[in-house]
Amino acid sequence: MIQRKINELFVDMATNNDEESFRLLYDHCFVRVLRFSYSLTRSREVAEEITNDVFLHCWQKRASLQHIRNPEVYLFVVARNKAIDFRRKQANFHHVDLLEDIHVEIALESNPEEMMISAEMVRRLELSIEQLPPKCKMIYLLIKQYGLKYQEVANILNLSIKTVENQLSIAVKRLTTAVKFSFEKEEHHK
Repeated sequence: MIQRKINELFVDMATNNDEESFRLLYDHCFVRVLRFSYSLTRSREVAEEITNDVFLHCWQKRASLQHIRNPEVYLFVVARNKAIDFRRKQANFHHVDLLEDIHVEIALESNPEEMMISAEMVRRLELSIEQLPPKCKMIYLLIKQYGLKYQEVANILNLSIKTVENQLSIAVKRLTTAVKFSFEKEEHHK
């Protein structure tokens, strides 16, 4: 449903020069593009600038964007390209902790012990995700956090679908092993 709404807003913006559709597209997609940009730049300020540049680019080029079939993937590709341009200009590039701004909500019905276990599991999972190789981490986050399809991730990162599948498999295996190992280690200390 949301994907269809994004597509409709994008088409209205591109074909009808509809400013309201552009504003709604911006509202729907800004945070996702910002997080993605942040994951590539490790700077909130730069990520915000890149994200705003992505939407400015879309508005300025709207007449030539009528053929875009998947606007969300297009936004990520533009953000990736702008981040690459930024990295080329910077000598000191570091990878980003995309999870820094992610907050996990725990159901209120949980008892305190369950909440502690859940919070600890989330902390360990986040730590394990941070330790993934950069490509694995990016693919894992795009698929698992953003809900993108393998083909979309392959297009965004300019990789084959097979590479995306393999990297996701590596990420899931490492995370499963890391989290399981962490809990086994803790059980032995009790």
